[in-house]
Amino acid sequence: MLPFSPRTKLCALGVLFHLSTISVASGQSCGCSPTILPVHVDVLLPKDPTDPFGGLKSNASSLRRLNETYDVFGVFCQPTTAQRTDVVQLLVHGFTYTNQYWSPATEEFRNQSYTNFACARGLSSLAIDLVGVGLSSRPANASDVQYATHSAVVSQLARHLKTASILPGVQPFKNVIGIGHSAGSATLIFGAIADAHQSPLDGLILTGNLIVAPGALLTIPGVTSARDDTPLRWGALDPGYTTTNNRSIFFPADPASFSPRMPMFDAFTKDVGTVATFPQLSVSSLAANYTGPVAKVVGSEDQGFCTGTDRCDDVAALTATERVLWPEAKSFEVIVAPGSGHCMNLDFLANGPFNTFVDLVNQFVAL
Repeated sequence: MLPFSPRTKLCALGVLFHLSTISVASGQSCGCSPTILPVHVDVLLPKDPTDPFGGLKSNASSLRRLNETYDVFGVFCQPTTAQRTDVVQLLVHGFTYTNQYWSPATEEFRNQSYTNFACARGLSSLAIDLVGVGLSSRPANASDVQYATHSAVVSQLARHLKTASILPGVQPFKNVIGIGHSAGSATLIFGAIADAHQSPLDGLILTGNLIVAPGALLTIPGVTSARDDTPLRWGALDPGYTTTNNRSIFFPADPASFSPRMPMFDAFTKDVGTVATFPQLSVSSLAANYTGPVAKVVGSEDQGFCTGTDRCDDVAALTATERVLWPEAKSFEVIVAPGSGHCMNLDFLANGPFNTFVDLVNQFVAL
């Protein structure tokens, strides 16, 4: 699996915001380069994409084989000086987001860029577009895009980061830490269950994600077929590709918590998910025989998981509940970020969770 030049594809698709070196607030430079990696996926998928466990509990007759190679787009960022060469972060976005969740492509929201924040603290990262999303391959059949597909891609990329050069002059990394957001966290959970002791990820930071009981769905208003939502952009897509026309739940309920321009930017840069995204969130209720360290980070003002309930008030009780499903984890903790919403990267308090992520990465590598 080797990177190749994405120039032709990128030119055809228009402006890409991450092509040049980005300066971070500390004065340290962060060099960011786009890359496309061909990833081979050979997995068993449930024939019904609304299977709540994504095929993990299915019998053979209800499964089908997916054997395909996809082009996965990513942005690799590394500090130009004082970098840690032993660890890289593999960043996995959530539903209707792309790699830009980790680094909004505008100077106005520089403080919402986790990749810049991490660079300033010596950490490299690879932020990807999941299959079906952004500049990665988009299968014609939306039912090919399930958590099993995503987790296989992430596992392959993690192995690649450990065994080969992501870009010329970049040595393989000893440690790969997966950081997911929302459905991206569910992808990492699925992989932890499927790969178990063989997981190539040396630690998991799961944000915007708590246990979802089987049959229970997060209430996301305005989820609709992408081709109906934006016909000019997505009119030719399989109706199984979905998006949302109401993104208020991704922010804290208090509008003073975020820039009034951020929801506009968020709506402008939204992308798609698939019909499997929400039913298969029940995978988070299955136990994982994963042996690395795990942390969950959730915002106290997360409208999907915390607000309107007392679930996030008692962190010790929440931790005990969530810990049950990670019996072999080297360490486990739940952190509630005060004042942050579901998309904690996008509000004014983003630097609080960012500090938490960096601290966790350093802790995990030291274990």
